[in-house]
Amino acid sequence: MKLKKILPVLLLVLMAVATLLIKRCNNRESSITKRQAERQTKNLPKDSNPSANTEKFDRNTTKLFFTKHAKCRMKCRHITQQEVKDILVNGTVNYNKSDLHDPRGATYAVEGITEDRQHVRIIFAPKQQHLTVVTVIDLEEEYACNCT
Repeated sequence: MKLKKILPVLLLVLMAVATLLIKRCNNRESSITKRQAERQTKNLPKDSNPSANTEKFDRNTTKLFFTKHAKCRMKCRHITQQEVKDILVNGTVNYNKSDLHDPRGATYAVEGITEDRQHVRIIFAPKQQHLTVVTVIDLEEEYACNCT
């Protein structure tokens, strides 16, 4: 008889303990992720400051290669190749969104305003023979695209 009265209370206590343990594990994982990000930032080479990287990032527009994905995103967002070239030449590199240590090669996130006032971020990947346009992002408006 007493077991029937105690069992629901015991279950509630066990559920509360399980909830606290799960929260604690999630907090620990997020703090580990934050520490890893801090370590990566601290371990950047000395030439990783923006002025040094700007010199390495060639903004030559004559050898641009547009991926299929970039072409699809440009079409959805009504962004022309000329606007991409303008952002490449006149835009600002966002080093927080760039990945200079990608094993496949560095990528640079360049942001700017297009002729028709769209605030965009374009991801460029320098290669030996050309500069690849990886994707084009409108930072203010969502578009329905079926790009893969």
